[in-house]
Amino acid sequence: MIKPMLCMDGDVSDLRRLGWAAEWKWDGTRVLIIKENGEVTLQNRDGIIYTRRLPEVVEAAENIPGDFTLDAEVVYINPKTGREEFTPCQRRCSTKDLGKIYYLKAKYPITVEAFDILKLDGKIVETFPWEKRKRLLWGLLDHHEGIFQYVQHRFDLEQFWEEVKRREGEGLILKDVNSPYKRERSYSWLKLKNWRHRICDVVGYTAGKNSRSHFFGSLVLAENGRYVGVVGSGFNDWELRRIKDLFADAQKISKPFEIGEPYTAVKTNLKVQVKYYQITENNVMRFPVFERIVT
Repeated sequence: MIKPMLCMDGDVSDLRRLGWAAEWKWDGTRVLIIKENGEVTLQNRDGIIYTRRLPEVVEAAENIPGDFTLDAEVVYINPKTGREEFTPCQRRCSTKDLGKIYYLKAKYPITVEAFDILKLDGKIVETFPWEKRKRLLWGLLDHHEGIFQYVQHRFDLEQFWEEVKRREGEGLILKDVNSPYKRERSYSWLKLKNWRHRICDVVGYTAGKNSRSHFFGSLVLAENGRYVGVVGSGFNDWELRRIKDLFADAQKISKPFEIGEPYTAVKTNLKVQVKYYQITENNVMRFPVFERIVT
């Protein structure tokens, strides 16, 4: 198993760092592409082998001359919107049934956004500075036509960030241009997430467990009567107690919709602000975090 290099969290102040570059943060699945003696193996960040699940990636890697180990993000880009979507990519990478693999291959074609190289023609290059590794990666993929794409980088970090927000992208990955590839979580790579914010109606709650058993698990959220997700993180003790007390006095009602798990529906005027990553194809927030009670 190859342990990939992982990011630490960054913030907007990191956009003023000198000697750093930025890459687009892709919303897909991390995959290491290992080609040795012409044989290709695909591995995810946890060591799970994806070789059978992504046959077109194997075929494309076989057509690139030489042996190598690349770090990349496998991404599905919706041709109608031009934006990457996580759920179809997740389905592609999690499917093991051969029939479904080829069905989804036709339905959700993927690209491979390659951003780093660890080994090239038998030579370990992960100790090289990031900037030199990027030149090697560019040389490998420069004339390749197919699903492998070289991830571009920029040095105008603040302008790049404004562009990400305008395009409603997932965020940026900031990288120290002199850093080696470290098979661990490192401050040499920083992820800067493009959080969105939304005010939602609270229409119910799930049961709390363990330390939250006396409160609630997650809040069930709606907007204009439509389900938009659940949020279970970001609360402090005072907020947990206040919301619990509101639920104690609230009238229980019939569930306005199903969410795939049990919950108690209540009639309340409670509104909360949450931050979230993106909206799924079903109009549900990804990774919502509670921010505040809206009064």
